[in-house]
Amino acid sequence: MKLKLLATLTVTLFLGACSSVPEHTFNTDFQEPSCCVTLNALPLTSLSLPFHQQMVMDASLPSLSSAVLFPSYKGAAQPLPVMSYQITSKDPISLLVRSYVNNDALFAVNVLVYDQHWQPLSEYSADDFTYHTTGMRGHERIENVMTINPQLNGAKYLIITADPTQLGTELSRTPQEKVYAESQHVIGNKQLPLTAKFQPFGVIDITASALHNNAILTLLNELSAQTGEGSVTETTRAASPQAQDQWELYQSQIDSALKAQDFKQAAKIANQAAQQGFTQAKDYLVKQLAK
Repeated sequence: MKLKLLATLTVTLFLGACSSVPEHTFNTDFQEPSCCVTLNALPLTSLSLPFHQQMVMDASLPSLSSAVLFPSYKGAAQPLPVMSYQITSKDPISLLVRSYVNNDALFAVNVLVYDQHWQPLSEYSADDFTYHTTGMRGHERIENVMTINPQLNGAKYLIITADPTQLGTELSRTPQEKVYAESQHVIGNKQLPLTAKFQPFGVIDITASALHNNAILTLLNELSAQTGEGSVTETTRAASPQAQDQWELYQSQIDSALKAQDFKQAAKIANQAAQQGFTQAKDYLVKQLAK
């Protein structure tokens, strides 16, 4: 069962580049009457595990005033699109949220967590998300892996909406030419600054799993970040006696890091091994984690 969940998450995280983010004509007319004026009136989607959903965030969704969603926000009140979920698991869960860059823009994603009385527990703004370029592990995006623990704080509801503090601001991006040049260890041509504007509409992905798979999400995220989105050439080093000894040393170091539950260190070692030609290190790491 654990391997099945691992495979599901691996497909979600690694094969995103096999199909393009669908083109959408967004409904940007937020002047139409919204469905709700209070949090507890929002329609709810059950967040059962495992969970995966791609959503178009725009004015076609229920909307709620920024004054209700963000009482401390000092800017002018404005309607924001909302997706609301009811957390059905009583056990801790891991939540991966991605917002994709498309046509030099992206959704200014914000994640809000509430208890059963709709009292706020935690918030993850666009500033808390990490930028990733297009690569083998997905399209250009920002993403964040969050841990939600209903046992610890009574988390019951989850809202994904737009971050009003980010609307109209710009995300600094990395040109693909620079990514390629760095992967080939050459000096590329100078590029003009590349940005994407944060908007109240766009495309997002939501993936949730049981907490014991949080290590997998964190690990794959670390591998993605440290390899520069697939900058390592995928070739396996020849099995000479010296190479075999070196590979066994990497295996031992990965095993030690996993035993200590230091997943970032395990990912770092796997990347070091891959850069030395032992590209099987990543597969070995994921298999060991699944045991």
